[in-house]
Amino acid sequence: MKSIKMLNRLIQNYKQSDFLVNVTKLGSATTLAQLISISTAPVLYRIYDKADYGTLGLYMAITGITGVFSTLQYLQTILLEKEDEDAINAMWLNRGINIGFSLLVFLVLLILWRPITSYIENEALIKWLWLVPISIFFSGQGEIFKVWANRKKEYTILTQNTMLSAIAVPTISISLGLLFESEMGLFIGLLSGQCLSAIFMVYLMRRNHDIGYLHFNRDRIKALFYKHKAFPLFSLPSEFVNRFTNQLPVFMLNAYAGPAVVGVYNLATRMLGLPIQLIGGAISTVFLQKATHDYNSTGTCRPIFIKTFKTLSLIAIVPTLIIVFYGPDLFALVFGEKWRNAGSYARVLILLFSGKLIVSPLSYLFFIARKQREDFLWHGWMLVSNILVFKVAFEVQLSLVNVLLAYSLNYLLIYVIYITRSYFLTQNDTFNKA
Repeated sequence: MKSIKMLNRLIQNYKQSDFLVNVTKLGSATTLAQLISISTAPVLYRIYDKADYGTLGLYMAITGITGVFSTLQYLQTILLEKEDEDAINAMWLNRGINIGFSLLVFLVLLILWRPITSYIENEALIKWLWLVPISIFFSGQGEIFKVWANRKKEYTILTQNTMLSAIAVPTISISLGLLFESEMGLFIGLLSGQCLSAIFMVYLMRRNHDIGYLHFNRDRIKALFYKHKAFPLFSLPSEFVNRFTNQLPVFMLNAYAGPAVVGVYNLATRMLGLPIQLIGGAISTVFLQKATHDYNSTGTCRPIFIKTFKTLSLIAIVPTLIIVFYGPDLFALVFGEKWRNAGSYARVLILLFSGKLIVSPLSYLFFIARKQREDFLWHGWMLVSNILVFKVAFEVQLSLVNVLLAYSLNYLLIYVIYITRSYFLTQNDTFNKA
């Protein structure tokens, strides 16, 4: 009887916790999406070769780094504004910046095509550069409406969007891969996922909510641009440095070892990133909303911070142990013997990704506490220290595995500092004094 009462109490507590319910809703959809990704990956990695994935990896690195400017990092202002009217105008601020920057990238490619392509050693990548402004536009618009959906707690729409992308991308990539012996299917699949996701989010959010067509206020948009200028001044360079740091191994490996090695590295990082997308993504979305609300209304979000930290730490243990002991054999079994080296890379990179799983959601405290300048300084040190790690490692001619191990350990040290600082930022001293 006691056990039944305890179970009923747990169920009631779960139902009464919006945080847990929303995490479960997003997490279940993301789980299904990743199961689709995992189940189709062995097929895709047997259709396409290492160089194809290396070319795609370089494209994603370029669009990822360039795309940091697509909203000038005003994105989180949609969630941070207290009034919906201001949040709507913040959304339109982001949409306008994204459209303008996408057009700017297209013009730059049009005018400087020859100088740009002369610096690209991968010939297969050059013909796909025209897709960069399209990727920036659709991925940016999709992210804007995802933040708006998060603000409105439209987690059902977010889960449906996740499933749409999960099904569309591999379906298109596999179909085209069987018809054409080139990397075309990977690129068309990626672009299709970005387009469909953005269109889906715009359609459903317009149907369910006012998104400001009748309340478009240019003066208010201009005021928000200046009110949140800390985002482009500090968060923008910080995020640029962060993305460049994350893609640094792609550029370094391409320069020293070629696109095939980049393809192997990208497989390792893609599989290691699954727990972050699977669990960390869902928890991040709900944690940001809950932590922001608690911080603004009570002056502290420390309870939800500690709860989230413990949950993520427990989740990180199992995949870490599996990869450390069985990484190479596991990759060879699932993807084929030619991808065994990806398991060796994964074995040393798992420390970095376990730290990232824990730290990424919680580091939003730097935004919530308006510490963008400090966040920028830490990201600056990430870039400098990782450049030094790669420079020294290649100069002393370490093996690729040991180079990645040094890179992983350096990142892990930075994550320890980051999580410690984030914990102290959970308390709003100004609020408590008032």
